[in-house]
Amino acid sequence: MVRLGLLSFLLLWVGCCYGKNEFFRDLPLQNPDLFGGDMMGMNDPEDRNAIIDKRMIWPGGIVPYTIDPALSTYGSQFLGAFYLYRKDTCIRFVERTNETDYIRIFKGQGCYSYVGKIGGAQPVSIGQGCNYMGTVLHELGHAIGFFHEQNRFDRDEWLTIYWDNIKEGMETEFAKLPLKLHQMLTDFDYDSVMLYGEYAFSKEYGKLKTMSPKKSNKPLKEVGWKQLSKADITRIKKLYDCEDYVYRKDRK
Repeated sequence: MVRLGLLSFLLLWVGCCYGKNEFFRDLPLQNPDLFGGDMMGMNDPEDRNAIIDKRMIWPGGIVPYTIDPALSTYGSQFLGAFYLYRKDTCIRFVERTNETDYIRIFKGQGCYSYVGKIGGAQPVSIGQGCNYMGTVLHELGHAIGFFHEQNRFDRDEWLTIYWDNIKEGMETEFAKLPLKLHQMLTDFDYDSVMLYGEYAFSKEYGKLKTMSPKKSNKPLKEVGWKQLSKADITRIKKLYDCEDYVYRKDRK
């Protein structure tokens, strides 16, 4: 089967630094070898889009899943993330029965997810350091078809990038997606769960900012602390053609 998705892969080599300091919550999302820090198969940003190809969309917004028993201690994070998607959008994560296409959530070495539906058993790894609610929402956001907010074509209207503070060789992590290939769907969103924190790829994490908002006085939160924003919800509804969706408790 032709693989239409793009792998978002987070290798965790930061266990020694991942503690009480809130600024380190996003370090697992910042692999120096991957475009955007967590997207494999994206050597050149000219190659990608924001899931313009409808074949990468989950039909009807229904995403079957399985969860490895090894992740039983993370159950509340998964159920909470599934609920937030179901409550606010038409995306429904449902336990797999016999579906051919589904996401297989397991505890691998790090965290990774394809961007969009690829067909077959689609791995979503949630490893050490990636079990925060915001991080789970972020990875599921990739799985249903979304890229990073800081790579938007219009990013420079909304963010100041401090190039001198970025680790040497990691400047390409801030490459912008070409407008011709990118569905933006809403205005830039500082609260998006798909936007990294302000110390992403910093030479001195927690001290030297690599980006800051131009049109807001609020600091950019780490992904791990976030939930779905209003704009996240709007763009999901637009991508999945369900802008009139209203949550009902009796809907399975």
